[in-house]
Amino acid sequence: MSNLVYLMCSLPSLKFGQVPPITIDEFSSEAKDQLSTKHFKQLEPVDIYQAADSEGKVGLKSIGAMLSDLQEDISEIRTAKAQKRAPNLTRLPQAVINANPLEREKLIMRWQWEELDNIQAGEVFTFTEVMVYKLRLQILSRLNSFSKERGSQVLASVVNPSKKKEE
Repeated sequence: MSNLVYLMCSLPSLKFGQVPPITIDEFSSEAKDQLSTKHFKQLEPVDIYQAADSEGKVGLKSIGAMLSDLQEDISEIRTAKAQKRAPNLTRLPQAVINANPLEREKLIMRWQWEELDNIQAGEVFTFTEVMVYKLRLQILSRLNSFSKERGSQVLASVVNPSKKKEE
């Protein structure tokens, strides 16, 4: 327990939209140093983009349910678009339907952040708090990875493939 307290007290606070104050690797290193082997092995596969690890296990049922509902809603948006009908969303806010892809992604990340608030509510110095911290750090890392310049490069590479491929 005392190592959980030390770990959580030593980590910088996270706020949605900020540049991540530490990297995922730095967090993992700190967690490995402070957590028991058992807890660290449970923490390693926790991923905001994957509901279950390779064995089909989820760290917390509430996190698994959130991620599963998210995937179902995203699938419903795609299906509804293909069928030219209005999507029937289970958990995502309606605002994601008409947003452009970048804004939709940001809205989804904001929604995940708020859902993590609900999961973490009342949890102080618990393993749940450590898992939520890792998930939030992943959200911030993804959000911070969006770059207009890099996006333009990817678009250009798709629209105008390099001349080497033409030869």
